[in-house]
Amino acid sequence: MPIFFVETLHFSLKEIAMFVWLPFLLGDLGCLASGFVAKFFHDRGVSLINSRRITFTIAAVIMMTIGLVSIVENPYIAVLLISIGAFSHQCLSTVAATLGGDLFKKDEVATAVGMAGACAWSGQLIFNLFIGAFVHIIGFAPFFIALAFFDIIGAIALWTLIKVKDEEPQVQLATS
Repeated sequence: MPIFFVETLHFSLKEIAMFVWLPFLLGDLGCLASGFVAKFFHDRGVSLINSRRITFTIAAVIMMTIGLVSIVENPYIAVLLISIGAFSHQCLSTVAATLGGDLFKKDEVATAVGMAGACAWSGQLIFNLFIGAFVHIIGFAPFFIALAFFDIIGAIALWTLIKVKDEEPQVQLATS
C-alpha cells in the first residue's frame, strides 16, 4: 500500500504517516460491524445462515467502491475509498470465518475452520507473491478494478454453494 501512495498518489512521508493508518482503522471497524449487521437481520426473523450471507453480500457490494480508486484524481478521496474497501472486506471476512461455526457440527468445527484457514493463508501467500509483479505489469488501476469484483464473486459462490436446511421450528412452552 505505501508504494501505491508514493508512486500513484505522490504522497510525502508525512502524508503517508497522516493517512495510511485509516484503512486499518476502518478494517477493524468492519470486523466489529459484521456481527452487528448479521444480528440486525437475525433479530428480524432471518435465519442465522441467511443473515450472515446477507451481511457478506452487502459488504461485497460496498467493496465495489474500491474500483473507483482507479479513476479518482483526488488522493484523499482515494484514501477514503481504500478505507471503505478495508471496512467492507474485513466485514465479510469476519462473516466468512464465523460461518464455519454455524455450518458444522461441534466435533467438526475445528477441522473445518482449520482447513479453511489453511486454504485462505495459502491463497493469501500466493496472491502476495504475485501481486507486485502483476501491478508492475498491469498497473494499479486494473488491480483495484479486479478487487472490486473478487468479493462479489465470493458472494455468488456463498449463495450458490451453501444450502440452508429447513430450520427446526421453535418450541414454545404452553401457558396455563
